[in-house]
Amino acid sequence: MAMYEGVQTVFRTTEGDSKAFNVKVGLHQGSVLSSLLFVIVMEMISRELPVGLPLEFLYADDLILMAESEESLRDKIVKSKSALAAKGL
Repeated sequence: MAMYEGVQTVFRTTEGDSKAFNVKVGLHQGSVLSSLLFVIVMEMISRELPVGLPLEFLYADDLILMAESEESLRDKIVKSKSALAAKGL
């Protein structure tokens, strides 16, 4: 937990770096623990959603949703977004 407390970052652009700001959510990119922590959280969230294989894939730090129609996909996206927001993501 200490690894994630008080973390700051900057945006790097061609115009220069932004001022440092606190990172309050998310995982460190490239951290060995990032994929494991992501999978643990997504496993918990995916159990709450009425979606399953082969229409949902969790791999490393990626989530893929598929549906038979655009309307069905939009519904899954809304439900997934709500579930993630409820967990602070």
